[in-house]
Formats: sequence, C-alpha cells, structure tokens
Amino acid sequence: MSPQQTDPLSWFTKPLIPTVLTSTLLVYGAVAIVLTWNLLANPLLEMLALALQVLACVLVQRATRPLRTPFGLRQAVLPLLLTLVSVLVSAVGNHDSILLVQHWWVPVGVGLVLGSMSPYSSVRQLIGYGAIFTAAATMGAWYGFIASARVWPPLSAMLIAASGVVIATAACAIFSGVIVKSTQSLLTGAGTPQPVTEAANEEAARQVERRTLARLGTRVAPFLRDVADRGTVTEEDRALAGQLARQLRADLVSQANRSWLDSLALYGPIYVVDPDHRADAMNTVQRAALRGLLLAVMKNPATRDGSLFIELRSQDDGGTAVALSLDLDLPEGRRTMMLAPYYLTLQTAVQELSWDPARELLKFQFPAQRP
Repeated sequence: MSPQQTDPLSWFTKPLIPTVLTSTLLVYGAVAIVLTWNLLANPLLEMLALALQVLACVLVQRATRPLRTPFGLRQAVLPLLLTLVSVLVSAVGNHDSILLVQHWWVPVGVGLVLGSMSPYSSVRQLIGYGAIFTAAATMGAWYGFIASARVWPPLSAMLIAASGVVIATAACAIFSGVIVKSTQSLLTGAGTPQPVTEAANEEAARQVERRTLARLGTRVAPFLRDVADRGTVTEEDRALAGQLARQLRADLVSQANRSWLDSLALYGPIYVVDPDHRADAMNTVQRAALRGLLLAVMKNPATRDGSLFIELRSQDDGGTAVALSLDLDLPEGRRTMMLAPYYLTLQTAVQELSWDPARELLKFQFPAQRP
C-alpha cells in the first residue's frame, strides 16, 4: 500500500510535497545549468530536459489534487516517460561537452521526480520506478560522458551517475515503508478494541422503546384515570379510545420498523435516508465505527443544527453505499484532527472510503455480509 491509501487525511498525502519538489527542481536545475553554461555543448537541450522533469512533477501534483482518483500506475506512466526522455535529451546534449559527470544535474532531478511520487506509491512501485531511472541514468552517463574518455573511467562514471538515483530511491522507499507500517500499526490498534458492542446497541434500542412507551403513557394514563373517576364510558370515550389505540399501534409499528440509525437520529441533529433499511444489515464493528463518528460530530459544539445528512443505498453486490454530509464550523486543520481517529477506525470496517473536504462529504461502502 502507498501512504496515501493508508492515511489519506495526513498532510504528506496532499499535493504539498509535489509542489515543493517541483519548485526545488526548477531552482536547482536552473542554477546548475547557469553555473555550467560555458561547459555545455548544447545548453538548449539541458533547458528542455529541465522543462520535461518539471512538467513530470506538475503532472504528479495535478493527479494528486482533491476529487481525483487515487494515484496509481496509470497516473504514473506519463511522468515516468517524461523523466526518461529528459535523461535521454540531457545525455545527447552532453555528448560533445566538457562537463564532468559529477556536475551533471539530471540524477538529482530524477530523484526529485521520484520523491514527488513517493507519498502516492508503494515501496514495491518506488523500487520499480527507481530501477528504471537508475538504468536510464547509467545509460545516459555512458553515452554522454564516457564516449569522449574524460577524467573518470567508464565504470566510475556510470556509478557516479547512478548513485544519486539509487540514494533517492532508497530514501523514498524508506519514507513510504515507515509511514505505511506506522499507520497500519495505528489502524490495528484502533480497530481491535471496539467500545460499542452488540449488547450496547441492544440496550440503546431498548432505551428508545422505553422512552416511546413512556411518551404514549402520558397520553393514555390521563384518559383512563378520567374514565375510572367517572365510572361510566361514553360514546366520546369510545371514540377517543379508538383514536388512542390507532396512535399506539402506529407508534409501535413505527418503532418496530425503525433502525438503530433512525433511533440515533431521534436525539441528534441528523437526517437519515435509508429506504432499503440497510442500517440493520451492518455488523457490530461497522455499527460501532459509524456510531462513534456520528456521536463525535453530534456532540461537537461546532455542529450546526440539521447539518448532518446520511444516506444509505443498497448495491447490486449486496453491499451498502453510504454518503455522510458534515457541516462543521471548524477550520480545516481542527476539523481534520477531529475526524482523523474515526476515519482510521472506519477504514478497518469499510471499503472505498473517501473524504471530499471541499463539499465536506464522506463516502464509503459496507461490503456484503457473507453467510
């Protein structure tokens, strides 16, 4: 897994890293080209190579913006190709130059491109990308710096060119691996002890039933007391008794058809749309994860009245799609910190979990229950 897949709410999974590395690459490459301008046979090709690498980083930044699909191999193909072409262009430009291989800026630029993809790639993918870039840098050094037999022997020149890419690959792979391992350990700890059990869910349902019956008793008890005091039953009493009986039946039927999520909505600022009664199809872990998130948001003073909206829809495969709209009067950082623990817990029980900060919309799916 990539760090983005493991912890999509963290700062390093946003487009900040590609943006910073794009700026770093542009400044570093421009300064390196200017300082070695008199040593280059074709400075325009070096500028073209720099533009290709910067464009590769920009594409990574655009592909990792909010509301985009997760960054994967399909999104990485074009930045990889642009980077490989930049190595080729720079090698061709240096074929007749007097620049020494240790002053070649391209391996460092390739490492920065690889670093821009590290928060969105797994360790295995980064090692694969790094191997491709290392081979390209080695071949580029062989063509651009060995043919004219300069200071360094061929093997040394290729090792110097490849070392920068190898170091960048190792650093990016370690970064991705440490983040994923640490976050998965946190997820495992967050998902094991569930504070809300099935017994707690049943007790909450019984409390709602007792409140409903108590509310009905406040209407029936005065009527029965009045009839008992008078000692007679009139036609008006029979009509009122029939009306109370119909209300009692309607309330009991409504209570019987009400899910745990509907019962939760009775005492909080939340609207529930569940036409297929999918809430009761959740297992204990799923209910606990969703209940914890809803209670945390409902109890937060920054939650506006009527600002929570949750919709559940059945899927063709037997699963349940859920969309939860949140409207909180909190800055983005504090809102993220509040949601992060419950987001991680949800991730252990649901599929296709995504958070849209622009619309404050949380979407996920509960998989179908296997018999």
